[in-house]
Amino acid sequence: MNTYNGTALFMETLIDEGVQYIFGNPGSTELPFMDALVNENRLTYVLCLHESVAVGVGEGYALATGEIGVLSLHAAPGLGNAMGLLYNAKRARTPLLVTAGNQPEGGQFHEIILSEDLVRMAEPLTKWAYEVRRVEELEQAVRRAIKVALTPPAGPVFLSFPGDVVLAPAKGLQNRSVRIDTRFSATPESIRRTAALLAKAKKPVIIAGSEAARSGADEVLARLAEQIGAKVFEENLPSRRGFPLDHSLYAGRLPIVPRPFGERLVGSDVIFLVGTEAFLFSSWQDVRPLPEGAKVIHLDLDPWEIGKNFSVDVSLFGDPRETLEPLLNEVISSQNDDERRRASERRERVENEIINSKQKMIPEANSNDENTAEGMPLSSFRAAIGEAVPKGVAIVDEAFTSTGPRMRQAAAEKAAYYYGRKGGAIGNGLPMALGLKIGMPDRPVVCISGDGSSMYTNQTLWTAAKYGVGAVFVIANNRSYRILKERVLRLDGRTKEFHRFVAMDLDEPRLDFLKLAESMGVSARRATTPDELKNGIGEALASGKPYLLDAIIRPEPF
Repeated sequence: MNTYNGTALFMETLIDEGVQYIFGNPGSTELPFMDALVNENRLTYVLCLHESVAVGVGEGYALATGEIGVLSLHAAPGLGNAMGLLYNAKRARTPLLVTAGNQPEGGQFHEIILSEDLVRMAEPLTKWAYEVRRVEELEQAVRRAIKVALTPPAGPVFLSFPGDVVLAPAKGLQNRSVRIDTRFSATPESIRRTAALLAKAKKPVIIAGSEAARSGADEVLARLAEQIGAKVFEENLPSRRGFPLDHSLYAGRLPIVPRPFGERLVGSDVIFLVGTEAFLFSSWQDVRPLPEGAKVIHLDLDPWEIGKNFSVDVSLFGDPRETLEPLLNEVISSQNDDERRRASERRERVENEIINSKQKMIPEANSNDENTAEGMPLSSFRAAIGEAVPKGVAIVDEAFTSTGPRMRQAAAEKAAYYYGRKGGAIGNGLPMALGLKIGMPDRPVVCISGDGSSMYTNQTLWTAAKYGVGAVFVIANNRSYRILKERVLRLDGRTKEFHRFVAMDLDEPRLDFLKLAESMGVSARRATTPDELKNGIGEALASGKPYLLDAIIRPEPF
């Protein structure tokens, strides 16, 4: 029997491209791939019980390693199930190779079950989508897809594999891997213009984005901020932290609504955007988010973002880290003694301002809090997390109303990595943490998920147990979609008048996360006090196994 066919060629191509894991949920159209994996020990197929889980795990793995995350989904229904979190991956510029089996060409023409135009389905959320029509193009299609996904601006790509193509006889590998080196600096002229503006700025502000982190620009960006005495904000919806959270010039994350966003920047005369989308808001307001008259500089490897929604005075097209190194040197040589003195004085003022601001935000835990049956206060929850996580931890934050800037401040000195939700689709927290732990097995990984968010992808727990992936999952359990309650009240309508929330409570019956976790093979315990939460996190990390903590948060009145 000739077993070297399209599926075998697909596996060989992935291995040659350095792929170690496939994250997926198979169906009938993917059976040829599963058959090829029977005696293939160089690839590990991680079974996920829902396609959105596979997307989240693949994204976490890609973020942890900088490599491609490979997904195997089941035809049109599987691709459809994945679309919500695939949207997040697109906004976060995460390199994913999304694949799905399709019916053979004849079956597509006759519209048999599961057949669909998968390319048209995938196109809005991918950089490139294609259906492989001949086995002779399969290898190069995979190599092209991986190259496109990894080349900045990175992002998901999609390949559809019809049944007749993957079962057709194939030759061995004919080509080689291609990677495009984008570690280039912006032009010397644009660097000189930027340095001149930064050297003379009276109130400069830096907005650091997720792409600054991807580039590894944290350290040099911090030195630049110190040199010019600039306050540094984090972009308003990051997938990863773009600046050290414990740095003295870090002023927090910008709001996701235009008006308060703009209020944070009032008075700034030079605004330097580094590796950030410009900007990702949660609602539309017809206001300019940047101060009138301020000079705007934007550094990015994605020319689409530069000048997308507002004019810029200097555009820097290049890799953030490679550009910031010569830019810092140019600023140092450009500053005269008076400008250097003013920058030093400004840095001291900004640092004192940030210290005062952070002191107001630091949450305090009350270990002896009364009425523990209803859970711990939100401030105690945040403080306990900050105390309990170890140095060097990777934190996944998907508990928007339960964490926020106060918890980020509480964990600032501990968190080596901090990941969030770029696109706004909920449910990515649990699987992202799993993927991060697979990609960084020696680093502690703690996910903080809202109770509502976790129910989108709770099947993650089964996968964690099956493969022994020791991520820790903390459920911020306030028994509601609190963010919806907060926002519906702003409408100043019937909800506020009658103080009644429709379809926003997760109660009657209450979700039992302990039984849910244990039914999927994951140890779990409930925490109603800060001490129970801290002890639980310590126990969970020490176990080295997947562990869930149901942290009961006392509902706060509106």
